[in-house]
Order: sequence, then structure tokens, then C-alpha cells
Amino acid sequence: MRASQFPRALRGLLLSAALFAAACPLAQADIVDAIEYYYASLDHYFVTAIPAEISALDNGQFPGWVRTGLSFSVYDAGTGLPGAVPVCRFYGSPAAGLDSHFYSASVAECALVKQKYPGAWLLESNDVFEVFLPDLATGQCPAGSIPIYRAWNNRADSNHRYTTDIAVEQAMIAKGYIAEGYGPSATPTAMCSPTGSGGGAPVCSASASDVAPYVGATITLVAHCTGNPTSYVWSGCTGGGHCSATSSVAGVQTYSVVASNASGSSAPAAVSVSWQQLPPPPVCSLIVTANSDLPVVNSLALLTAVCSNTPSSYNWTGCGSGNNQCGARSPVAGVQMYSVSATNPGGTGAAANASVDWQSSPAAPPGFCGQFPSFLFTDEGWTGTRLVTRDFTDDPGFAWNGVWVVKLTVPPGAMSTQHGGVVVAEFGGQPTARQTTLSRFPCDFRATDPTGNNGPLSQANGVTTSLIFGLGASSGGVPGLTPGNVYYVNVRNWDVNSASISCDPSLSRCEAFMDVGLP
Repeated sequence: MRASQFPRALRGLLLSAALFAAACPLAQADIVDAIEYYYASLDHYFVTAIPAEISALDNGQFPGWVRTGLSFSVYDAGTGLPGAVPVCRFYGSPAAGLDSHFYSASVAECALVKQKYPGAWLLESNDVFEVFLPDLATGQCPAGSIPIYRAWNNRADSNHRYTTDIAVEQAMIAKGYIAEGYGPSATPTAMCSPTGSGGGAPVCSASASDVAPYVGATITLVAHCTGNPTSYVWSGCTGGGHCSATSSVAGVQTYSVVASNASGSSAPAAVSVSWQQLPPPPVCSLIVTANSDLPVVNSLALLTAVCSNTPSSYNWTGCGSGNNQCGARSPVAGVQMYSVSATNPGGTGAAANASVDWQSSPAAPPGFCGQFPSFLFTDEGWTGTRLVTRDFTDDPGFAWNGVWVVKLTVPPGAMSTQHGGVVVAEFGGQPTARQTTLSRFPCDFRATDPTGNNGPLSQANGVTTSLIFGLGASSGGVPGLTPGNVYYVNVRNWDVNSASISCDPSLSRCEAFMDVGLP
């Protein structure tokens, strides 16, 4: 049976289980296991406490689903134990690109899913099993229960994993999953699993708001305990149910907590934190894109900062922005200077500068660009990065009948025995045939001339084009770029087979990206 048939078939099993529970009410609160399964090709997790579903899965009725070996305790559906709450279950319709299940112990969240996603998430049951809700502010579970964590895969197919194992939850977060639930911790609590021990000494787990912080940062450690502890003793920091920790040295540090109540003390619960050395401050380059090499006053000049070492903020001069791109416009002609510096936990790097020579009226097009209705011009300098024409919002941009010119300036002292290159392809649209050239002249689509004197050094044609280059003398058919010289990558929407423009005029623009790799 196909994976997409699996949830539909379960709905019949689910209905049978519900009818049985209604006909045969339980005399006492029965704790059962919710078993976890995994489907590798979908990368999906699924839990169920319904015997008919467990039997069908274990007997191979739905090939591909296998037990992970993990489970957690829940009360059987219909138990109605004071304090316990029913868990609703939704099935994500394949017509909405889902084919998954979602569980919640919150009546409000169940109602919100029905309201916001009709036709996408279909309610299968208001009570597939029962658990406790944590304190909505702190995430603390009531006595006799432990946290159930919920992690969302953050993908369009929207699958969740539910676990009582804090190490499993943290591993999923490290893979890119998003933790969901209640409380201020980095691993909030979604539901609470009954342990069957309403009293007794606390049972604890511990989590950290950041398991890989930089030295000098302050993180919050949280103890998740049953049994309503009256005191907490931490190793490595001081506090109660929450405690703050910092470190001045890099490396792994383990923090543990013991919680106590009138019945005794818990076993130590530990969490490991890998403190990271502060990174060097960012080093930035500044790229300028405009509808000409010399933009007209009041037109757009898009400034893009490309910075190393993961900046947390950008500081612009001459342009206002809070991110790595800033749109500049000048009401007056003349040369305007712009700069940007970036900051990370290691400090603020040196400013990168760029000048824009604003024109009162359109200047004569450079090279062969006068042969085209328009050209989008990017002064890339000598920076390995991805460039995207859609980032430039003013028309004509990379027009259907225009050219995209990227200027490369090889530093005088550049040295490398490796090859660099550029790759050009469609961005966010239908694949479009293109012609790409590497030349000493802008908008140069003449026949190739390996000397570069009477045509491009090299060219490529197709939906995805790729050009390779080196530094110094040309070798083995690979053109060499001379340090200290300027070169141009020229791109147009052109089908060489039909010798015609390949972009539909009704689209106005056919956006592209260019990956620039330096030697």
C-alpha cells in the first residue's frame, strides 16, 4: 500500500477504536504506550496508542513504517481522569501537499487549526489519547508527569515528532526542526506524559536556551521536573527552576540539577553546552547594481554587502537599511560615497566602500550595450557570491530583450593555480535559454576570439550556462584573466538554435541568478 494511502486507512481503524471506547468505558485510568514509527523515504514520524493501528503497522500492512524503539506513556482515550485532557488528531490532506498527522492537547489550538486550515488539516478525533497540559507560562508539568516535546520539520510537508527524550528533541532542533510548546526554554513543553506516580521524589530533565553559544553570552538553563519541587541545586550555575550561565572559555561544559520535594531528591539531570570561541569580525565587500553603469539621478542603485563570519547587524553610511542590501537614490548629480560595516559577536569589521557617479541625464552606453534597449549593470568587484537579478526591483532590470552585465575587477596581486567560474540559470521562473560570454567589453556577444581582441574570450549557451577561467595565461582552452584588468560577464535571453530572444515579452523580465566562484 502506498504511503499516501496509510493515513486514509487508519481513519477506519481510528473510528473502530472510538466506537469500542464508547461501548466499553474504562473502569480506571489506564496508562498505555504511544508507539513511535518512522518512514524513511518520507522522513516522517508518526505516533499512535491505538491497538488496531499498532497491530496494522507492526504486521506490515503499511510497508515502509518501522518502529523507532521509542514511546511515551499516555492515558487511553475516554479515560476522563481529573486533570487530564484529551488530545485531538488532525490528518494533513495530500491535496494540500501534506499527508501527515498533527496532535495537540490544547482545546484552543485544536479549534485554531480547524478555523485556519479547513480542507488542509482534517479533524480525525477530539480524543485519540489523554495527557496533562503543562503550565502555559513556565512549561512545568504537574506532579506525576514528564514533558512531551514537539518538533516541527519546518518544511512544506509539515511533519512533527513527539518525544519525552530531551536528547532526541535537541538532536531534531540541531537538524533544523523548530521546537513548539509552552515555556521560555529552547525546548518548550507541548504536553505532559503520565508516569503513574502521582507523588514521590521529582523526576527531572534539563535543557539550555542555546547549546552552542559564544563565550561571554548568557544562556538560560531550565529544569523540567515532576513532583512540584520545592528546591533546586545546580552544578555550574545558581538558580531555581531557571538558572543563568556564562563562560569565558571555549569548550564543552556540563550543567546538572537535582530537585527536591518532601518525598526526596531527584537523580541529577544534566545538559551539555558547547561554548564557542568568538568569531573574527566580518570582512565585507560592496556590490553595486543599477540600470546603467552610470545611473541617472533618482534611479535605483542597489548596494549589496557580502560579508564573512556571519554578521548579526549592518551599519550603513549614505544609505538606510538594517540588512545586507540597501537601495540608494540621489536627487543630485555627482559622485556619492557609500559604505557598510558589519558586526557579529566578535566585533565590527572595517567598512567596505563604493562610489556611485550619478548622472543628470543618461550617459552613452559602454562597449556594445548601445545595441540593446537596456542593460542591468552589476559592479561585482572581485567577490565570490550569488547574484540575483530579482533583488533589483526597478524596471527594466534584466529585461526580456536586455542584457545583464557583471563587471569583474581582478586585483593587481591576485595569484592562484586554481580555476574560477560563473554559472547562470533561471531564478523563480520557467527555464530560459541564455547566451553568456566572458569578455573585455560589456554587452559583447560577437563570435568567440580566444585573444579577447575581437570577441569574447569564451561563451556558453543553454538553459544553464557555465564558464571557467583562470589567472594569468590561458591554458588548455581555459581563458586566463590578467591581474589588474577588468572583464565582463554578459548574459542575454537568447536561443542560439532559433537565433531569437527566448524570454516572453509579456513577462517584461526573465530573472536569473549567477554564482561567481573565484580562483
